[in-house]
Amino acid sequence: MGTILVTGGTGMVAQHVAEAAMARGHSIRMADMAWPEDRIWIKGAEQVGFDIRDRQACRRYAEGALAIIHCAAVVGPIRSRVDPSITLDVNVVGTANLLEAARESGARLINVSTATLYGNRPDLAPLSETDPTDPLTIYDGTKLMSETWCAAHRRTYGSDAASFRTGFVFGRGNQIGEYFLPRVVAGEAVIETAGGDHPCDFTYVVDLAEALVAAALAPALAHSVYNVTGGELRLRRDLAHAVRDLVPGANIVQAPGIDPQRHLRGACVLERAEADFGWTPRFTLESGMADWLERLSGLPERRPGVAMTRDNSVEDASRRN
Repeated sequence: MGTILVTGGTGMVAQHVAEAAMARGHSIRMADMAWPEDRIWIKGAEQVGFDIRDRQACRRYAEGALAIIHCAAVVGPIRSRVDPSITLDVNVVGTANLLEAARESGARLINVSTATLYGNRPDLAPLSETDPTDPLTIYDGTKLMSETWCAAHRRTYGSDAASFRTGFVFGRGNQIGEYFLPRVVAGEAVIETAGGDHPCDFTYVVDLAEALVAAALAPALAHSVYNVTGGELRLRRDLAHAVRDLVPGANIVQAPGIDPQRHLRGACVLERAEADFGWTPRFTLESGMADWLERLSGLPERRPGVAMTRDNSVEDASRRN
């Protein structure tokens, strides 16, 4: 057993990663720039505060780690468009700093990326890691740059690093996108003016966390990029139905059609992840939503539509993924 450094420690994915890794008996060092109490539910993890743009701090806190699971990022097209320079610094330079720190300490770097890199694919064909990328926003662009840097570092130095593409992630602590459950539990009405027929490859955050931990602990990773999503194409009206089944009387008004503000793409192929680190999703959309409902009472949820970025600024998150 050893220590795993998890960046973006106050975020939804990082918290679940810590939970999954600690369940396997590993020590966790969680890093973020600030530690607001309403974002923390993992107990027993070491909390450290540093900026991944600080190269020396990355080296210091990576020392002794067997793996770095890198979840920190400026997330989403809105924030990245407002300040592309910070997005570039955090998402690309920060990742480069962690790569160097991982190489020096002998740690594996697990770089959390995004399936939005595939761009819009109206044919809804299944997406494998060898399919061409087509970033649509500054955010997507920086994630592709971080993936490219990881792959180049791997080829140049033999670095133990890989990137993991996910998307439409829902679950406890959710800050990005609209997944209805916290709002209807709070008695709010939810109105969507479009999108009931929009296809999504939904990913339950517990599955994602388990994938990242499994990859961090695998004997070797044969590839530089992996898909880690739900692997099944569902519709947003399926999401609404799942919430109504769990919360009787849920007031969700959802118009049909495709939402032009969301990415349109097929489901990801997961064969690499299964072959290289033995991972397949445990949860369906329905069972993931049920598990989330059980967990809701343990964490104050943020106001829907508002997300905290890694530099602690606020952005509108209602129409991302």
